[in-house]
Amino acid sequence: MESNISILITCLIFATAFQLLLPVSEASGRGSELKVGYYKDKCEKAESIVTSTVSSYVKSYPGLGAGLIRLFFHDCFVRGCDASVLLDPTPENNQTEKLAIPNFPSLRGFEVIDAAKAELEKECKGVVSCADIIALAARDASYLLGNIFYKIPTGRLDGRVSNSTEALLNLPPPFFNLTQLEALFATKGLSASEMVALSGAHSIGRSHCSSFTSRLYPTIDPTMDQNFGASLRKLCPDPKNATNDGVVPQDFVTPDKLDEQYYKNVESLTALFFSDWSLLTSSETSKQVDTYTKKPETFKQDFANAMVKMGNIEMESNISILITCLIFATAFQLLLPVSEASGCGSELKVGYYKDKCEKAESIVTSTVSSYVKSYPGLGAGLIRLFFHDCFVRGCDASVLLDPTPENNQTEKLAIPNFPSLRGFEVIDAAKAELEKECKGVVSCADIIALAARDASYLLANIFYKIPTGRLDGRVSNSTEALLNLPPPFFNLTQLEALFATKGLNAFDLVALSGAHSIGRSHCSSFTSRLYPTIDPTMDQNFGASLRKLCPDPKNATNDGVVPQDFVTPDKLDEQYYKNVESLTALFFSDWSLLTSSETSKQVDTYTKEPETFKQDFANAMVKMGNIEVLTGPPGEVRGPTCRFVN
Repeated sequence: MESNISILITCLIFATAFQLLLPVSEASGRGSELKVGYYKDKCEKAESIVTSTVSSYVKSYPGLGAGLIRLFFHDCFVRGCDASVLLDPTPENNQTEKLAIPNFPSLRGFEVIDAAKAELEKECKGVVSCADIIALAARDASYLLGNIFYKIPTGRLDGRVSNSTEALLNLPPPFFNLTQLEALFATKGLSASEMVALSGAHSIGRSHCSSFTSRLYPTIDPTMDQNFGASLRKLCPDPKNATNDGVVPQDFVTPDKLDEQYYKNVESLTALFFSDWSLLTSSETSKQVDTYTKKPETFKQDFANAMVKMGNIEMESNISILITCLIFATAFQLLLPVSEASGCGSELKVGYYKDKCEKAESIVTSTVSSYVKSYPGLGAGLIRLFFHDCFVRGCDASVLLDPTPENNQTEKLAIPNFPSLRGFEVIDAAKAELEKECKGVVSCADIIALAARDASYLLANIFYKIPTGRLDGRVSNSTEALLNLPPPFFNLTQLEALFATKGLNAFDLVALSGAHSIGRSHCSSFTSRLYPTIDPTMDQNFGASLRKLCPDPKNATNDGVVPQDFVTPDKLDEQYYKNVESLTALFFSDWSLLTSSETSKQVDTYTKEPETFKQDFANAMVKMGNIEVLTGPPGEVRGPTCRFVN
C-alpha cells in the first residue's frame, strides 16, 4: 500500500486512440544514423537560420525558450522525436497530440518553429525536417537561457501519425513518484541519472496552479515548505472556489535562467510538483540533486548530454519530411494521505466478513454463478473489471462510479472501459442482496474481488481464497484509466514498467495475461496489425481470417467484435499461451511476451503444464487484489448502491 494516492480530476477526454505500428527501414537519401552537421552539404545555412530565429524570439519573450525545451521533451517522449507534436487536427484526425491534456493550452513555441520552417523553405525547400528544427531550437534555447552549449546530431525525419491519447500514456504527470518516473524514463532508454538532469528544465517556464494545488488543499502537503505553500495559496486559490486556472513561475528565484536553482528548490522543499520532491526519496537521486546545487557546471554538462540522448528516442527513418509543420490544460490532481481506519484494520484477511456478515461470500458466489451460467461472457467481464479497478487508484471500486453533474468523466467512461467493460449488473445484483442481509457492511471493492474469484472458478475450475476488508474510494476519473491501464500496443518493456508501478513483476504479468483466453475484443484494438499489411509478428493466415471479420478502419462503418481466443472462447485455460506461440493472439502486447527469454519460457511452460498456469494465475490475482487498497479514511463502505459515493 502506498501512503499517497494520486487523484486526477480532469474533465476532457477524447476519441479512441489509433495505434499505427510502422516498420523501420532506411529512407532513400538518409542514413540510419543521426550525425552532427547532417545539413552541411544539403542546406548549409540550416542551423544558423534556426539559431537566428530562436534568438530573435527568445530575446523578446524569454518564456518561449522554456517552451521550446519542453516542446522537444513532449515530442520525443511520444512516438519518438518525429515532430508529431506539431501536427494540427484535421477532419480525419481531430485529436492530435497538440490537443492532449498535457499540451493544450500550455505548450508553447509553435510560432517559433513555424517561423524557422518558413525561412528554411525559402533557403532549401523540402530539405530540413520539422523534427530537426525542434531539436535545434531546444539546443539554442538551452544556450540562451543557461549558457549550455552542445552539438545535436540531425537527420531525423517527420512522422505522419499523431494522437492525443498517446501523449497521456507517455508524458509523466506532476504527481508521479520516483518509481513511476524511473519506470517511464526507462521505457525511453533514459536512466534515473538522466531523468534527474532533465528535471532541471523545471528551473524555467511557468505552471498552471492545477498542476500542484493538490499539495495546497485541503492542507499544505508536509513534503512542501509550509511558508512556501502559504505563499502559493495566495496565488492559487482552492480549486473549489477558483474561477480560473492561475499561472506561476516554476522557479521564483531565477525564473528565466536554466540553472542549478531548481535543485536548491527541491532540497528546500520549495519546488512545485510532487514529482520534484520525489527526487529526494532515494539516496542516489538525492545525492545527485545535492551535487548539482554545489557544482552548476556538472549540471550543465549532464543536462546537455541527456538532451542529446533524448534526441535519439525511437527514431524512425521510413517516414517523410513535412513541408509544413502546421497541418488541455494541465491535469488536476489531488494527493491524499491514506491512514489506517479505526474499525477496519490495516491488513486484509481471508474471512474478514465471517463475524460481520456471515453469508457475504456465499451471496456473491450465488449471484455470480446465476449470471455466468446464463451468460458465460460475463465471467470474463468480471475478471477484467477486477483488473481495471485495481490498476486505477488501487482496488477501491472507483471503476463502478457513475458520472454525476459534479464529475461527468468517471473511469467507467474512459476509452479502455466504455463501452467494452462488462459485469456491472452482476455487482449491482450482489450489492442489492448484501444490503438486504447486512446493510452497510460489505464494500463494493470486496464484491468485485470476490466476483472475479468466483468467475475464475466457473470458467476454469481455478479456486483461491481472496482476502477481504477493502474500503471503497470516493474519487473516479477517466484520465487516470488512460494513464494506468496498458493499451494493446504496448511492448514488453512498457508492460513490465507499468506492472512494476503496481508492485507486480514480469512473472505476474505473464500469468495474468492468461485472462486473454476469455472475453471479446473490438477490432479497433488490433486492426493496426492487419492494415495496410498484416503484421509480420502475426500468423499470416490468421491475419487474413481476421480481415474478413474486421474491415479496414478507413472503410468500416462500425467497430466489430471477435473472441480473444477462437479455440476455447469461454474457458480460462492454457490455450491463450498456445495462441501466443503460434502467433494467433490478437494484440501486439500478446506477441511481446515472446521477446524475452524469461517470459517466452514461461509462456511455453504454461502450454505444457496447465495446472501450473492455474496456480500462478490464482496467486497473481490475490497479489493484484492488494494494490493500493483502502482500509481507512478516506475510504468508505458505499451503499445502498455501488454506483454513487455516500
